Amino acid sequence: MKDSQNLSELLWGKKTGEMAVDELTRKPYEKVSEGLVDIAAVTFSILYLIAMLIFLSWQLIETFIGQNLIMNWVISEGEDYPNSSLFKLISCTVIAGGLGGVINGIRTVIFWHPEKRASSWRFTWKYITLPLLGAGLAAIVYAITGSGIAAISGDFTVNGNFTAQALAAFAIGALSGYGSHEGFKWLNAQVYKLFKTKPSGKVIVPELKDKTEEKADEFLNMFNLKLSKVIYETTTDPNKVGKVIKQEPVAGSIITEGASINVFIGRT
Repeated sequence: MKDSQNLSELLWGKKTGEMAVDELTRKPYEKVSEGLVDIAAVTFSILYLIAMLIFLSWQLIETFIGQNLIMNWVISEGEDYPNSSLFKLISCTVIAGGLGGVINGIRTVIFWHPEKRASSWRFTWKYITLPLLGAGLAAIVYAITGSGIAAISGDFTVNGNFTAQALAAFAIGALSGYGSHEGFKWLNAQVYKLFKTKPSGKVIVPELKDKTEEKADEFLNMFNLKLSKVIYETTTDPNKVGKVIKQEPVAGSIITEGASINVFIGRT
């Protein structure tokens, strides 16, 4: 049994007891040390991101010189889209968003693998989708901003200078891709504004059972909640001593951010 457990930890890592917050979802979770599977996955991820960085940079250069081999192959012969201002403007925005996503992914890999030694194979899907997510988000954000109106209306210049317009598109796209989490928050704000609604400011109460008072307090802070009363209750289970055995409100309840939570700690 012990050998089996050691093999499992070698392959998949083990829980460290340390808490962290996911950069994209902002949800807290317990860190797990890296196993061989995690190291293989993060190696694949960094190679993929570097390949995407090279590919997107190549596409950006080809777009500007009007010799995009991929688009020339996709678009019917005789069409002049690759050389049009509209095509270059939209392509610049989308490619920049993809590049921003790639750079964000590389930064995240460096943070979690070499620095924290806590990367997970589950992050692979995040790294794979980041360039696509960044590209799509950049297109949406740019279309919503004032610069996007020019592209839709057919006016592709800013004060007669297409280069300035393209640079503005590239900047918006790159920032949207790199800060995808902030980009989504910005989009949510536009939706709230458009439909005249307000953010609820509500959170779901997390499960605190079996956590120490210190860990419970740390966990609640991640959800923007406060630890209020600590009540001690007698327990016959030695494994429950010093740990949360009950909480008010119960886990799963929806309450306002900044609200207080009461916990019951077991004692002999």
